[in-house]
Amino acid sequence: MIDSIKKILSSGYRFLLIVLKNRYAATFVIALTWIMFVSDIDLFFILREQRDLNRINREVAALTIKNIELEAQLESVDELSNLERIAREKYFMKKPNEEVYRIVD
Repeated sequence: MIDSIKKILSSGYRFLLIVLKNRYAATFVIALTWIMFVSDIDLFFILREQRDLNRINREVAALTIKNIELEAQLESVDELSNLERIAREKYFMKKPNEEVYRIVD
């Protein structure tokens, strides 16, 4: 088994040496290595930025849904009875000479 691994590795090294003998292929390999690992905008930076972009897109989608819900709620508040109900339930507002009791679970 060790011999087969050595054969595979040595054949890979031979292939790499053959490719690198061609100066265009060697230049390509060096440039690709530089771009992927060494430069300021390397592969890891691109992947990290892509992950952040996906996260921000999910946040935008969630906020868009919340915005639609709030616009629908705003349209329903236009009626005076709904406005009074929301003021009493959410903000514990009261009419004069009234007491508000809050029940906590």
